[in-house]
Amino acid sequence: MNDDKKVYLRKALDWVEKRDFQEVRSVFEGYEAPMTFTSSTSQLEVQPDITALKGGTSKSYIEVAMKSDTPQDTVTRWKLLSTLASMKNGQLFLLIPRGHKAFAAGIVETHGVQAKMISI
Repeated sequence: MNDDKKVYLRKALDWVEKRDFQEVRSVFEGYEAPMTFTSSTSQLEVQPDITALKGGTSKSYIEVAMKSDTPQDTVTRWKLLSTLASMKNGQLFLLIPRGHKAFAAGIVETHGVQAKMISI
């Protein structure tokens, strides 16, 4: 994980902790790691940046949405997490740093990813 991603991941965790989520898991140091999933279509292994429960039952997935050299992998990742969130009565939150909004919005709109986009 690069240093930029670490800074934004810390901001994302601050966002999560201010919103009454429980059982927060993250790839960030000091947290229990979220479960890894494998996409059935591409065999891509996906580990969410952050997972958390709301109200004890709704599981949400929180991603730091940054530009990528592999946009197709990003599409696969977000579609998988969006599907998992809807199956667990949760949401996919894309926390978007400044300068990355057009990239994230383009993927969400073009590929029909069900996600709530939030600027951080």
